[in-house]
Amino acid sequence: MNSPSNSNLPADEVTQWLAILACQHAVVQFMGFFDMRAWSSMEQCVTPEIEWQRPDVTIRGLPYLRETLNATPTNIRVRHIISNFQHTFNNPNEVVIKSYFTVYRMTGDEVNTNAISTLVGPVSMGRYVDHLVLQDGRWRIKRKETFVDFRCQPN
Repeated sequence: MNSPSNSNLPADEVTQWLAILACQHAVVQFMGFFDMRAWSSMEQCVTPEIEWQRPDVTIRGLPYLRETLNATPTNIRVRHIISNFQHTFNNPNEVVIKSYFTVYRMTGDEVNTNAISTLVGPVSMGRYVDHLVLQDGRWRIKRKETFVDFRCQPN
């Protein structure tokens, strides 16, 4: 496939590249809001029937997502690094984005998001499979699958 900056591309290919970038942005933005504890902002990245399969729980629906996130302890600081994006169009309104993630996490008495924290290393690495749909003119995550491949051994 040609570079999306090539002005000779047919409009349908340019549209596909724009959709791919929008889907990747939704995936990164979702986890960025998660890391910043911006729970209400995360909602713009998902459908109301969001299903998020995590290693510890499967979250189904926006109300359960809100409940789960609001129960997150305030002394946890987490950051996700997401890379190696691959895409598959199921149809013009459905895209699957596969990616790798690395998670850094710190737990303490109080987490100050503006302070520098001591870092031991990543706590886990794995893969995301995000199923996105075009809804109300935006690409939104309908289903998110989390696969942990590596986990740090506790000391």
